[in-house]
Amino acid sequence: MRRWIATATTAAAAAIITPALIAPAHAASGPVPALKRQFTAGHGVKVQESVTERQVNAGGETFTSKNRMTGAYLFNASGVAASDLTYTDRYGSGAMRIITLPNASYTSSKDFPGTLPAGKTWLRWSGDGSMSPSVVNVLEPSTLKRLLTTTKKTRRGGKIDGASTTLRTGSITVGQLYAASPSLRARLGDRPRGATADLRISWKLWQDAKQRTRKLVSSYTESTQGLQGSWRTTITSSATFSGWGAKITIKAPPAASVLDFEDWQPGEEEPLAMLPEMSWPLPGRTR
Repeated sequence: MRRWIATATTAAAAAIITPALIAPAHAASGPVPALKRQFTAGHGVKVQESVTERQVNAGGETFTSKNRMTGAYLFNASGVAASDLTYTDRYGSGAMRIITLPNASYTSSKDFPGTLPAGKTWLRWSGDGSMSPSVVNVLEPSTLKRLLTTTKKTRRGGKIDGASTTLRTGSITVGQLYAASPSLRARLGDRPRGATADLRISWKLWQDAKQRTRKLVSSYTESTQGLQGSWRTTITSSATFSGWGAKITIKAPPAASVLDFEDWQPGEEEPLAMLPEMSWPLPGRTR
């Protein structure tokens, strides 16, 4: 069953880590202030993210699906102000593009032709469509701050896009993440309880010398009991960030090509049923 909503070293190990390597995590500048310094109007960051969902049933059968997201986030002085993201499955089909601006979101999909009036290629609605496939949103200062408090190990992370990195690893519960992350609270709605709140999300975070996030991998596993037996579902997200500080422009589609969601009449199908899936697997919720 698919899920949605669709994260200590020993003294001996710590001694191996050089002071120069671990200092940035504790320095006055720190990763969180470094992130906030990126919040400049007209600038942003590019992102590529993949989500793999692996299900194993009681009989040992394995089913795997993979989706990708590419695009960019635009910042203002407070954080993410807009986004332009394209989602595809592993075969490159089912492409869906979502543009999110402060007052509206717009979506265009290969599935729309024939269901929209002539000349209309975009649907507009008032909700926020800038969803990351990962439940861990490291572009939020409060989330990044809380995540780093759960660090278990720190070491050299090798190079990503030519930049030397520091790798931190740890785990965080869904309940802890919910308390820190505005975007997760918006997606989940009700506060997670019980086993969902205690569910652990393992994470790995690579940051460069300027303490900017270059890569994030997060993973969690849930067990599900359904009518057809039990399942173990593992959701793994891998995101890479590049072009920090690049000039980013995100605009609404041409007005003539836009149809308001309320005005959409796709035949006998319910409008919501005709929309491509815009949510990703999240802990504690079945699709």
